[in-house]
Amino acid sequence: MNILGRDGNISIIRIGTIGAIIGLILVVGGIILFFADRATHQVPLNIDLYPGATLWYEIDRSATSQSVLYQIPGANADEVSAYYQSKLNDFTGNNEERCVRSPAAGNFPEFDRGQPDVPPYQWSCMFDRSGFQITQYTRVNIQPGVASNQTEGMVIVEYEQLWQS
Repeated sequence: MNILGRDGNISIIRIGTIGAIIGLILVVGGIILFFADRATHQVPLNIDLYPGATLWYEIDRSATSQSVLYQIPGANADEVSAYYQSKLNDFTGNNEERCVRSPAAGNFPEFDRGQPDVPPYQWSCMFDRSGFQITQYTRVNIQPGVASNQTEGMVIVEYEQLWQS
């Protein structure tokens, strides 16, 4: 389209028409990208499993929330947490987000008092992909197995997942 009018001068109507067309294309493209991004948040955020992990059981908490538990035989909870820390670094693109150990040192007091169903400690890693008015995250909880549920000598990894529909 030529922006010059019949008299050889710049035509404001033609420039306005070109600007309106470009603006309309940008608005339609933005709407399409917004809904495409929203669609990617409507499923659980999946994080690669630790090698050798096998599904233990799954709990559907609601239509948009679940807990999935895995067992890892012959592993160490600290090694598993280091694996998920590297995944978290890749996910966030930096080393600032950290997996957190509870308690920071030692064991839970209940474990030290001999409660058979309490693990000694737990690691928690938060993978959050929430955005503009939409939530999607997976919290990975890692703990040594305990004798009361026959997971002693294993590591239990729980994926707490929440997303929006």
